[in-house]
Amino acid sequence: METFSFRPNLQRLEDRLTPATVADIASAAAFLGRQSEDMEWMSHPSARNWVQSYFTGLYQDMMATLPTISDSGVAAAANYLASFAVSVGNEVGFTVVPPIPPPPAPPPDAGMVNTMPSLTDPAWQNLQNGIKSWDVKVGTGDPVATGDSITAYYTGWLAANGTKFDDARHPESPLTSPLTGLIQGWQQGMIGMKPGGIRRLFIPAAMAYGDQTRPGIPANSDLVFEIKLVSHT
Repeated sequence: METFSFRPNLQRLEDRLTPATVADIASAAAFLGRQSEDMEWMSHPSARNWVQSYFTGLYQDMMATLPTISDSGVAAAANYLASFAVSVGNEVGFTVVPPIPPPPAPPPDAGMVNTMPSLTDPAWQNLQNGIKSWDVKVGTGDPVATGDSITAYYTGWLAANGTKFDDARHPESPLTSPLTGLIQGWQQGMIGMKPGGIRRLFIPAAMAYGDQTRPGIPANSDLVFEIKLVSHT
């Protein structure tokens, strides 16, 4: 059996605590104080499961208790016991501190907005036929070319008043369509976009639905879109 080299002295810690007010901390300190003179047994394979369970629980209990402690001395004791649990885990060969879970993956339409962007922002750039574009984020990879099929998330607003008339946003599926099946404003305004990019388009009525009335779109309506390109072929 390997020698247990970690030799704490918990007597002072135990003496400072008042069991009537901090029973769990005092109990842990008392138990560990009794064990501190002979801790070799903690390294024995037969004790591993119990030792791991006890010290993992001790660490979690102390970390959960700390925010509720107002007495600085008691807080120091809880911090010490948490550190002690980590040290025992390192000595015996298990991890007491739970691994930090990775942050949740951002949604595939991350970076898009929910309200119509300002039409007076200087970021707008004039294209042909009255179309304007605003690249919020430039993607990577091959750019969209004339005649491609695209898969994209989008939101559409009426330029006159900012009313949303349509969207394809997460968790719904993105739009997939050949460019030739979309309005002229998309066919011209999407050219050059790269996957992962976010582009805003101002599309005059003549490049959208003209004098046609569509669901949610009056005749002769200028439109604003925000588009996040997923892929194209």
